[in-house]
Amino acid sequence: MNRALLAELQRQFCYPSVTILCNTQGQNTRGGDDMHPDDVISLTHLADIVDRRLEGDVAEETRHEIVAAVIAQIARASSERPTRAVAICVSPQYQAVVRLGRPVRDRVIIDDTFATRDMVADANRTATFRVVTVSDRKARVLLGDRTRLVEERGRHWPLLREDDQSLAQWSRAVTHALQTVNRDFPLPTVVAGVDRSVRELLKLDELQPVGIVPGNHDRTGWADLHHFAWPLVVDWLRADADRARHSLDTARDQHRYAGGLDEVWELANEGRVELLVVEEDYAVSARVLDGRLVVAKDTWAPDVIDDAVDELIETVLRKGGRAVVVPTGDLADAGHVGAVLRY
Repeated sequence: MNRALLAELQRQFCYPSVTILCNTQGQNTRGGDDMHPDDVISLTHLADIVDRRLEGDVAEETRHEIVAAVIAQIARASSERPTRAVAICVSPQYQAVVRLGRPVRDRVIIDDTFATRDMVADANRTATFRVVTVSDRKARVLLGDRTRLVEERGRHWPLLREDDQSLAQWSRAVTHALQTVNRDFPLPTVVAGVDRSVRELLKLDELQPVGIVPGNHDRTGWADLHHFAWPLVVDWLRADADRARHSLDTARDQHRYAGGLDEVWELANEGRVELLVVEEDYAVSARVLDGRLVVAKDTWAPDVIDDAVDELIETVLRKGGRAVVVPTGDLADAGHVGAVLRY
């Protein structure tokens, strides 16, 4: 899951926004990189559910357009190498296929926004990250995921020190360039370089590197850099859930804690949630009546939110908060949902 794509999906707001989530773990025994036929059948079945649920809920023309777009995105997904799961996102204004590296619960969600809870969890797990290599003469930026690193090459990167540039001027230039790229697209960052080269970067509050790879890496290949950096990112990821739980405990002591879906729902809509922590398998279908959630049994009714937990995550993210998904059972004593409040 690409964090830039996740942010783009979370900016979309339009009804109907259709999200299809489906496991695609089958290997195509016919060979090749395309999706297994059984997975295509599963996706097509979910597309039929979309068709039935939209009937009578939106104009016929809109229903036909949405269903046709869903079928087209399934065809696109089926021709590419499958991962563990796939999300098909379609609205009148936007379409996307998202490949996920973790299994999901097969389902269809129709709402004003796309259901990104599984994507948030996958982004936390796969953790697209940045590697910065810096020396007295050169600075590089590489973007990576679990399997590879790719170097950014263009007008701004790599940076090369000019002959008349003092070491102090060079250090300031590298620092400024990294502040800019991190402001535009913040990511967990691993810094690679000798001590004198990375010293100034470690002072940047906004960078907060998750690890350091010592030594000069001006010419280190992408595969070797990934080999050095990825274990540091994995350690950081494992600690992310621990940090979230610790934040909840601290918030309790500071009287900035809220727990349970009903309480957190109201506070999130007021923009008071700084950090939301939810269990990955917790889901509730509900209506919103006078600003409060009412659990619904007729889950297919047009006025029912398919998954109020997904909606809660969307609300927190739209209002500038952060969301962390933790394993099932971690928040059993907190009603499966906990929050650190801004005030």
